[in-house]
Amino acid sequence: KAGKPILGICLGMQLLFERSFEYGEHEGLGLVPGQVVNLHDDLEDKTLKVPHMGWNSLQIVPEDPLFKYFEDGEDVYYVHSFYAKDCLPSTLGTSQYGNVAVTGVVRNGNVYGTQFHPEKSGDAGLRLLKAFSEL
Repeated sequence: KAGKPILGICLGMQLLFERSFEYGEHEGLGLVPGQVVNLHDDLEDKTLKVPHMGWNSLQIVPEDPLFKYFEDGEDVYYVHSFYAKDCLPSTLGTSQYGNVAVTGVVRNGNVYGTQFHPEKSGDAGLRLLKAFSEL
């Protein structure tokens, strides 16, 4: 409420949403519209591994200040079994995993979240965290 930026990472991002279906149905903080659902349930190719672990290209909305030092298509590192769904227009970036466009970055006002781990995403992640620190 004071206008200070907040960044939720991985599970921290998922907690920002209205509800989660991880191990039951649970109310979230409601700071970002949408819900968190099981990735495996939405994959058409059931041979794809869940948890989804590894590097994926991130397609971004480049005009957001969070991406001041970040290029569209850079690789980021994911480790997750659930993902945010039904969260437009808050979605700032996605990564494709099979047929699923995994929500990689969200923003609602001063509240940001990344499903991927910037701290494990090498130089690209460090640049994203630098831009966040300047907000």
